[in-house]
Amino acid sequence: MGAEKKSIMEIVREEIMRRPVIQECIRLGIVNYSALARLLIGELGLAFSVPAVKMALIRLGEELKGEKSVLESRVRKVIGGSIIELQSDVSVVTLPKEGVSGIMEKISAIMGESRFFQLTQGRETFTVVISSEDEEKVLSLARDVIEILREQTALTIVSPEGIISTPGVVAFMASALSLNGINITQVISCYKDTIFVIDRRDAPRAYQLLEELIRRMR
Repeated sequence: MGAEKKSIMEIVREEIMRRPVIQECIRLGIVNYSALARLLIGELGLAFSVPAVKMALIRLGEELKGEKSVLESRVRKVIGGSIIELQSDVSVVTLPKEGVSGIMEKISAIMGESRFFQLTQGRETFTVVISSEDEEKVLSLARDVIEILREQTALTIVSPEGIISTPGVVAFMASALSLNGINITQVISCYKDTIFVIDRRDAPRAYQLLEELIRRMR
């Protein structure tokens, strides 16, 4: 369908949905609709008046704010029902995929004995997050190692089953960390568990931030 055949609401909706930052500003009610209408008309060459585009934006804003209210309620329920577990002294070992296939059985044996163990498969690599005292067991098996991150801490957030069907929960928690200058070296999701691996120096503050976040959501 050509742009000339679309309604003004369809055009505005499609354009705003491609711009997450503007969506969030609309949901927060901090957008100057007249200025945004002029911007869209100029960028897209729309043959609509500023008042017409502004009205479409206002209608879309009402929808987005309604969706935000419902979604925030669901996110609050999931995060409020979560608990945090902390595992200190872990290492992140990244291995090439071709070097792991032949030792998978031995790695599985290490998994059963280790205090903490997570294995993630990427397109070309495997990443093992393992308790530091067992790191050497993996390194002794590997023919090649791409990267090792030591002195890491794993924060595991155990959530209700609602996390599986609620969008935005992981993003909300990750944002709370990133906005406070805490870098996440690994994010692992396993059913109801969300695991953030961070530098051990950031662990106390990260734990405090997430714990406070959970308490506020209850």
